[in-house]
Amino acid sequence: MNAVLARVDRAIADGCRWGVCGCFLGLFVLLSLGIVQRMAPVFKVPGYDELVELLFIWMTFLGALALWREGTLYKVDLLDRMLNATARRVLEALIHLCMLAIAAILSWAGWDFLRQSGETTPFLQVDKMWWYAAIPACGTVMAVYSVAGIWRAVRGQVEIPRELVTLS
Repeated sequence: MNAVLARVDRAIADGCRWGVCGCFLGLFVLLSLGIVQRMAPVFKVPGYDELVELLFIWMTFLGALALWREGTLYKVDLLDRMLNATARRVLEALIHLCMLAIAAILSWAGWDFLRQSGETTPFLQVDKMWWYAAIPACGTVMAVYSVAGIWRAVRGQVEIPRELVTLS
């Protein structure tokens, strides 16, 4: 069972990583073509704005999911270093409960938003559902990772950050 979960986790990590890279590359190409098009208007990029929106929303939510999964979202670890093991476990469980609440809101509101969308893109004539699906899809996976974080905290598998990372 653990081996299967590890493979699923690895697939999610790889999917997020490659999805973000692919979306970023697509945005780079589209934005570069947009610049060239403005300087030398010899060609048009059909559905430019629609593609940029699609790539940007998926890049954003897949990137957030990747950070959520790795536990590398912004965190002030001063309390982690000051608290004893039991208090640290409680704090970690509370943090993951708050994260679970946010993920549940994303999933619920995202699904509601997705369900109510009847919009199609003007040029590509594609249902905008594919744009909005990033919200509940990533939110649901975030919720699963939050539950796993709560489970690890309850079991006492909380790590103390050892290194200090700064921006300077």
